[in-house]
Amino acid sequence: MTDTTEFFKSLYSDKIAYKSNQLGSNITVFFFGGYSSEMTGTKASNLSSWTQSKKLNFVRFDYSGHGQSSGSFNEGTITKWSDEANEVFNKFKTKKNILVGSSMGGWISLLVTLKNLDAVDSFIGIASATDWTISEWNNLSLKEQENFKEKGSILYPDADYGAYEVSYNFINKSFNNLLLDKKINITCPVRLLHGRLDKVVPFSNSEKIINQIISQDKKLIIIEDGEHSLSRQSDLNILFNQIQEFI
Repeated sequence: MTDTTEFFKSLYSDKIAYKSNQLGSNITVFFFGGYSSEMTGTKASNLSSWTQSKKLNFVRFDYSGHGQSSGSFNEGTITKWSDEANEVFNKFKTKKNILVGSSMGGWISLLVTLKNLDAVDSFIGIASATDWTISEWNNLSLKEQENFKEKGSILYPDADYGAYEVSYNFINKSFNNLLLDKKINITCPVRLLHGRLDKVVPFSNSEKIINQIISQDKKLIIIEDGEHSLSRQSDLNILFNQIQEFI
């Protein structure tokens, strides 16, 4: 088993950092993190320990411009980061593959699933931020939108997690990856976890996703006292139980 940080060169020529505790299992769990997150975060680290206890392969990585990966954060887009996630998936996929996506990673996981319908066996979204850039853009006034274009980036205020920078390039190019304006052709089992108290991505977003996915085996689990991160032990236990259902 290894859980050291390794690297591969992406199709965009960035060095992508990843950890893979390959245990020789026929089942692999993949974790795709959120915007500006790292593979050493709470959920990813706890998933690493849990999968090891269950003797399951586990793969996590940093998108370009994140964590230990090279590349410019401000040049990152949903297209680029989902392409990197797809490379990771195809590098490590096994007989049975379970995708877990957190926040923006929920959006990216859906895009990866759609590219690999025959290889993804189940999907779990945590506070999935699919298409969240639409509301971010629409919440700006026309003047703010103009300034955003001119400056190339903007700081979005967030009372809980602090203001975060978003590039115009990221918002603009994200519109090429929208999913909620049509049915989502995913038929594998799907579980979505979302906190009712989430102030970053409202739980109504997961309601939209669950309605658009065509799978007959799908469930939205609302955690009544949960916020966006869903990183408490009680939240993690719910996540582990959902993965256990798919093993």
